[in-house]
Amino acid sequence: MKKIIAVIMAVSMLLALASCGSKPATDESTEPVSESEKVTEESLTSETEESSTEAQSKDDAESTDASETETSGEAETSEAETEKPALPSTTAEILAAYTAVMNQAKKDAPAFNKVEYQVLPDDSNSRVVSKGGTVVNAALKVAANFMVTEKDAKADPEIKEKGNNMRSWPVCKTPMGCMLTDTSAIKSAKCEELSNGNYKITIVLKDEANPEPTPDGGTVSPSKHGAVFSPLSKKEIDETLQGGIVSAVAKEISYNLIYHDCTAVLVYDPSNNHVVSLDQTMRVTISGQGKVVGIQMVVDKQELIDYMEIYNIKY
Repeated sequence: MKKIIAVIMAVSMLLALASCGSKPATDESTEPVSESEKVTEESLTSETEESSTEAQSKDDAESTDASETETSGEAETSEAETEKPALPSTTAEILAAYTAVMNQAKKDAPAFNKVEYQVLPDDSNSRVVSKGGTVVNAALKVAANFMVTEKDAKADPEIKEKGNNMRSWPVCKTPMGCMLTDTSAIKSAKCEELSNGNYKITIVLKDEANPEPTPDGGTVSPSKHGAVFSPLSKKEIDETLQGGIVSAVAKEISYNLIYHDCTAVLVYDPSNNHVVSLDQTMRVTISGQGKVVGIQMVVDKQELIDYMEIYNIKY
């Protein structure tokens, strides 16, 4: 049986927490060896000229060889300097590349801009309410006012200078950029080379119910999504629902957060593992039930989408 978050405060809390070179060859010459035979001046001259011609030819050949060797060496050096690591192909290779790049960024602490915004779709595929529809729809409209729109987020991006503490870089509040090691948690993984030579990694995780984020300063995640993203904490939401005004008006609240098709898209330079851009999208299906001021509400499905974009990265 599907369950719900049915009060403004519960939904609002979800949304508020979401905003969390070569040397020349040496000349060699061989003097003609004279035996006891008498050599005429003409013969000597002729032999000397032939010897000189041969020596010159030898020098030219050696010079040509040296030049070819130097050119070949320069070509090999150039190829070595521009050689890229092999394009990751398997899921394990792609995850390893993503982890290495993200962890290096945490250590390098580059400058970057970051925007984050949310969408609460209200179409029939994204919202299904079987009880208390009027109240739920009104509550969700109010909740939408707590969200950051794409326009507002991009008009006022979070700007981090080089050498910042990187706490807002995924995985947020931790010293690591990725802690996922279990490839079975990955729904799909792809790496492609772009026209400018950069590599683009796209990782999509499998569905996970109520994943907790990695704790502040942690190096081990309690969930698969918490190892790559910064999901909402159900524990924190529960604590809010159980105290203060919320507990006075909301009763018997139960709900689930199903994270699905959460995607990380990383573009990086493979020659130095520097991040060019990072986009993360978390999709959450909220479902549950409860009573608000005595009115029974059942929300079978409400989609929440959180977008995070990091760009203008400077090492």
